[in-house]
Amino acid sequence: MGITLQQIADLAGTTKSTVDKVIHNRPGVSEKKRQEIKKLLEEYGYEANPLAKALNYQKRKMKVAVVLPNISAAPDIKKGFEIVRQDFQSFNIQVEYHEVGSSDAEAQTECIRKLAQDNVSGAVILPIRSESVTQAIQELLDKKIPVVIVNSELSLDNIFCYVGQNMLQSGSVAARMLDLFRKKPANIGIISCHNMLSHEQRERSFIDSVEQKYPESRICTTRYIEETPEDAYRQTLEMLREAPAIDSIFITCGCVTDICRAIQDYRTETDSLVQPVVICYEKYPEIIKLVKSGEVACTLNGGLTKQGRFSMRVLFEYLVYDRNPEKKRYYFNNKILIRENL
Repeated sequence: MGITLQQIADLAGTTKSTVDKVIHNRPGVSEKKRQEIKKLLEEYGYEANPLAKALNYQKRKMKVAVVLPNISAAPDIKKGFEIVRQDFQSFNIQVEYHEVGSSDAEAQTECIRKLAQDNVSGAVILPIRSESVTQAIQELLDKKIPVVIVNSELSLDNIFCYVGQNMLQSGSVAARMLDLFRKKPANIGIISCHNMLSHEQRERSFIDSVEQKYPESRICTTRYIEETPEDAYRQTLEMLREAPAIDSIFITCGCVTDICRAIQDYRTETDSLVQPVVICYEKYPEIIKLVKSGEVACTLNGGLTKQGRFSMRVLFEYLVYDRNPEKKRYYFNNKILIRENL
């Protein structure tokens, strides 16, 4: 039989709770004592009993925070979270949702900074692109709180893990699909948004692919919207009026319905018979309807519900069974959806 937690505590001249803090990288132990305990754990090959820990956590209350901006992707991601919450309902884990405006970095920063004070056990965050948000997440990590980043990647080395679409691949695939649908050099308008790093990654990958693989096509203009219905509609209409040569539109972000509404209103306004090739993302019911009607040529589905489910399961399994993720980054493949395969 292996050495017990109590025996390690006795050898270190401390308590079981102190040893437990060291095992789970929690604060409240001096660095000297932490190193002493770690040495004993390694020397005696102590292994926590996952089943015993799981049974213990059935009695212990834990709080997991979910921080999401109010964007189109949020409801589908939450569906995945709720599946896992139901799977672990026998454990005393409370999931708290915090939602902020789609571009409200200040509100998200404040929300994340409060999590450390709330003694959360872990967090899943879809981050708004902002230095202050990144810094607030780093502060959680510095307090040894595991943070899973979902859907929009951040350049933080010590995040628990990232779960989401491979954005660089998705931009390249979008460029390829546009070329196949247009069948001739395209005049492209891009509609993007500054609020997520994922949008920039898609945009940059798309532009690089067009320039390298389809040099006869050209990017006419790029519009950055606020990802609200009103702004998406207005800016799309302005873009088409200012660059009437546009015959293809690549959308990196949400508000696809409003963008397509502006396209159709512009066609009516100009009596145009040209239906632009529109490439966008995700599988929302309204987007599927647009694909079926021909207003969207192709959408790339990143599996938002699967992302939510996987990210929450990774965190729950760590908290309950002490299982670390095998990788720091989990990329979901892009599924190409067109009218013929819906």
